[in-house]
Amino acid sequence: MTLYIVNSEVHSLFDQFTGLIQAQSRLQTWEQHITIPLEMGQGGIHRTRIRPGMEIVITDVTYVQDMKLRIQEACPLFEISYCLNGDIYCEWEGKESYTHHWTGNVLFFEDELVYEEKKADVRHHMLEIRLSPQELLHYAADITEEQKMQSWLQRYKGNIDNYPNTPEIHRCVSDMLSCTYNGALKRLYMESKSMELIALFGEVEGHQVLNEKSFLSRDDMANLDYARELVIRHFEQPLSIQELSRKVGINEFKLKKGFRERFGMTVFELVRKQRMEMALYYMEVQRMNVGEAAVSVGYSNVSNFATAFRKIYGYNPSEHLKMLPQRDIKTD
Repeated sequence: MTLYIVNSEVHSLFDQFTGLIQAQSRLQTWEQHITIPLEMGQGGIHRTRIRPGMEIVITDVTYVQDMKLRIQEACPLFEISYCLNGDIYCEWEGKESYTHHWTGNVLFFEDELVYEEKKADVRHHMLEIRLSPQELLHYAADITEEQKMQSWLQRYKGNIDNYPNTPEIHRCVSDMLSCTYNGALKRLYMESKSMELIALFGEVEGHQVLNEKSFLSRDDMANLDYARELVIRHFEQPLSIQELSRKVGINEFKLKKGFRERFGMTVFELVRKQRMEMALYYMEVQRMNVGEAAVSVGYSNVSNFATAFRKIYGYNPSEHLKMLPQRDIKTD
């Protein structure tokens, strides 16, 4: 199925999509939930309108055939999204973007034609904070902060860029997805959490800018980015520092020092972080219990797994399971 949408203002994408698929809708003053037709798949999309020019969209949908959108972005749009699970391809002006599970994206579009494709038989579970640039700038306390926010926009203009996932960002997203407030309190809570997520992104973005002023050359940073990609790709059977150094063409000293400077963690810490993120995926999406998730990410000892999990997220994996919606799952 292919849909054509002209996004003339921040809220029109959701409204046009709802009309085109003839979805069942439940509407309140500032909240709207749609359930997609059974012939298209299962699941729904929930929108919270914070105010004109700002909304939060939570999607949890599995399509029976590829969902293809051709979107004319005809208004300035700043968006921070976080994909817990999915398989999404985007193409615009000769550029491409792929989004899978545990991926954070930031974009700023003004007048782009975007092709988006969501694969069938894949659960697409994601959070999007969509706002006009002017709404973002309203949060600036003074001209200095406004200029900083303007630099964010220019840095990402015309792009869909990944931002590194952190435990703080994951916790913030989880808080938003599991919100139990109703009415005005929910609206206030979701807005505050949206601002927290944007602030956490800003902290990561600022760290990256500082790194670009380091001793590393452009080639070094490109090699380190490739090293990070290899670490993520092989986290279940990690490459040694020697192997990684050889594959990316950078000496071991610069690899270790540069990796920490560019990404704020060692190679080993990234491996552990990837294992814990995959463990979250197994528990939240695949519905594994703690022991099953531990084995699946390479831990033969559940106690060691729990210790590593707690170091990253601040609580035990069994506590995390209790925070999830009620499911048929053992918590060990």
